[in-house]
Amino acid sequence: MRVALGVLTGVAENVLQINQSTLGDFAIFVGIGLGVVIYLGSAEIVRHVLHYGEAELKGKNRYITLGGGSFIVMWIMVTVLLYTLFH
Repeated sequence: MRVALGVLTGVAENVLQINQSTLGDFAIFVGIGLGVVIYLGSAEIVRHVLHYGEAELKGKNRYITLGGGSFIVMWIMVTVLLYTLFH
């Protein structure tokens, strides 16, 4: 789920044209903010919608950290790829 959301975040940044040519120096904060909001939303989905707890994820607060690296890597890769192809 977090890999797919990382791809979705990268696509959303391209569709919303969150880049330095449109937003200037403020673009980095908007882009990171979008990623953080989507990631925190995914943590709430895992915890409250899918009802995964400590027993299923084998640790306290794992619903926050599990898949974080995959999300970040996919988000950055898709963002850079789409920016390279379309700008």
